[in-house]
Amino acid sequence: MKMEKTNFGNKKRGLFISAVLLISLFSATASGDEQKNSSKIIDNEPPKLFIPKDIYILSKNPIKVDFKVRAIDNADGIVNVQCDKTSNTIFKLGKTTVRCETKDFAGNKSRASFIVTVGYNIVQIPAWVKQPTKMWIENSIDDETYAKTMGFLIKERLVQIPFAKNPNNSESEIPVWIKTNAKSWVDNKITDDEYSIILQWLINQNIIQF
Repeated sequence: MKMEKTNFGNKKRGLFISAVLLISLFSATASGDEQKNSSKIIDNEPPKLFIPKDIYILSKNPIKVDFKVRAIDNADGIVNVQCDKTSNTIFKLGKTTVRCETKDFAGNKSRASFIVTVGYNIVQIPAWVKQPTKMWIENSIDDETYAKTMGFLIKERLVQIPFAKNPNNSESEIPVWIKTNAKSWVDNKITDDEYSIILQWLINQNIIQF
């Protein structure tokens, strides 16, 4: 009888030790899997920041401007965006650069900016105007035809640029550097505002007339 009790105690102790070993083994495996999985999640990619194109508002007075910005991260999904100007802020006359920044939970940052222009005589050049400009650059149309085309578009307010009211009387051919800058505009290497300066120069030289 005493021997049976001893055997039962040994079995009980053996089961307890086995249970402890199994629990320890499971905990170690789970911890290892957790560390293994966590080591796989390395986020070095910054969020993608979506901002509007440059905004032009025709107004003689400061005005509220509505715009939308958003950011999406590969790991965190939609993340918050902070801009130094918020939507429906009153923008003053002239150009205002809106700078935006976003950051994901891993600390990766993205920055971008756009320009809000408020005014009456502001630059507005439709994208399709690049087509006749490209034809001129490629010599499919000559200088005179291009100048007359742009003069008509400006006169009809299809192309809007600020310009002097008193052009010079000198009339000359379009310089080569103008065509070089025009190509940069067609290739989106310079902005509409920058190309408008070139058009203003052509008006002041009496090359573009209307």
